[in-house]
Amino acid sequence: MSEQHASPAGEPGAGEMLRDERERQRLHLEDAAEQLNLRPSLVADMERDNYEQIPIPTYRRGYLRAYARLLGIDDRMIVAAYDRVHGRNDLDERRVAPISSIKPPSRMGAIAFRVVTVAVVVILAVMTLLWWEGRESAPGYGDDSAMPEQNVTQQNSADNPALPPTPEAQPAVDNTSSDGSGNMTDSAPVDTAIATRVAGGSDGAIPEPGSLQVDTPEGRNGATGGLVDTAGDEKAAADPITSGRSMKMNFGSESWVDVRDANGTTVLRGLQQSGTTATIEGVPPFRLTVGNANQVTIDYKGERVDMSQHAGSSNVARFTLGE
Repeated sequence: MSEQHASPAGEPGAGEMLRDERERQRLHLEDAAEQLNLRPSLVADMERDNYEQIPIPTYRRGYLRAYARLLGIDDRMIVAAYDRVHGRNDLDERRVAPISSIKPPSRMGAIAFRVVTVAVVVILAVMTLLWWEGRESAPGYGDDSAMPEQNVTQQNSADNPALPPTPEAQPAVDNTSSDGSGNMTDSAPVDTAIATRVAGGSDGAIPEPGSLQVDTPEGRNGATGGLVDTAGDEKAAADPITSGRSMKMNFGSESWVDVRDANGTTVLRGLQQSGTTATIEGVPPFRLTVGNANQVTIDYKGERVDMSQHAGSSNVARFTLGE
């Protein structure tokens, strides 16, 4: 059905006004359509006030304004003539269209939002706490400062006093006597008596000449035997590395260490500097925690400890020596 309305009596319609002006300017319909970039049939329908090909009123008004401007006449007059015939209902409906109100969230939605927010805050707080505890327990963040090698040596010297030096051998006193049969009786050498007293726990003082005792060959042999045994004990005590009471640690780079002996005594703890060496003593077995383990070498009982067997993925070794 063609959408064409009659104009009020005595008043020309918008299309009629455009057609009359075009004909007055002797402008062909096809030329006007080409300049408007519209089909000639569409322009012809507009001049007859037939808008079936333009279903949207807003587009109709737009085409009418463009046609009026092309012809150089007042476009408001043309649009007013269109509105007298077709009305302005489409503009009024669009102007009074209600705006949908934004509803606040429901009570259940508000509660759910609060619960989710609190849960996220709690999770972040727990993760932060776990990260902080892990940082505090990692090697290298302890409160103890690095213990210099000199302090370690002084502490070990205080715990294990050095053995007294062996006195130098004194020249033997040649006390000989001749009996009637011509047999010579030798007295015990002075150095044997001195060595015997030192081995027996004396304070190392050289006895007065008058207090020297002349021993028999049997006594001399016994003293000599005692001296040999004592020297063996001193050798064992003077070599704690092979006895398992001591170890030597060399640090090729900075390393945080914690070493405790069987009594729970901390014999070495702190950040050790690169290029330093520490010799520590205690009661085996030793419990060790060594950071940066691949840069540390340990000699224990005369053998090199294989750190690669104890270092984990974090390059921190925790193990026990001397079990």
